[in-house]
Amino acid sequence: MIYLGDLRTGSTHYFNFTTNDKNGGKATYTEGSVKVFKDDTTAGVATGITVNKDFGNPAMTGIHNVKLVLTDSFYAAGHDYSVVLTEADIDGETVNAVLATFSIENRFAGSSLFQKAAKVLVNKAVQNKNTGEIDYYDDDSETIILTHTPTDEELIITRTPS
Repeated sequence: MIYLGDLRTGSTHYFNFTTNDKNGGKATYTEGSVKVFKDDTTAGVATGITVNKDFGNPAMTGIHNVKLVLTDSFYAAGHDYSVVLTEADIDGETVNAVLATFSIENRFAGSSLFQKAAKVLVNKAVQNKNTGEIDYYDDDSETIILTHTPTDEELIITRTPS
C-alpha cells in the first residue's frame, strides 16, 4: 500500500501497483475494478479514476498505473480516502486489496491554520503607531487575516490575536 499524502482538491496524481500470480510471477487481473472509499463509508466510487492495466503493453504485464483526478465534488477537503482493488481475478483467485491511501487538505500542512500562519510570516503587516495594533494581510495585500493588539504592562508587551 502507498500513502499518497495530504493532497489538494482539484489536483491530479499518479501511482502504480503490481499484481502477481501464486508463485510471485507477473500476472494481470481480470474482472474487478479500482474504487475510492471516503472515510469509513462502505460504498466505493470509480469517479476520477483511470487505470492503465499493464501500461497497455504486454511486456509490462502485472504493472498497472492509476490516474486519480480530484475534481469531482466527491473529493472534498477534510476527509481521508482509500483506493481499493475490488473483486479482481488474479491467477484464478478473487482478490481485494488496498492500493493507496490519501487525505485531502486534512493534515496540518494543508490546514487553513497552517496556511494562515505562513501568510502571517511572509505577507504584508502594518502597525498603527497610535494603538499599537498590527494587521496581517492576505496575499492580495488588502484583506486582513489577523490583528494583533499589544498591551503594555511595565516591561512586558503582550500581543493578543483577534
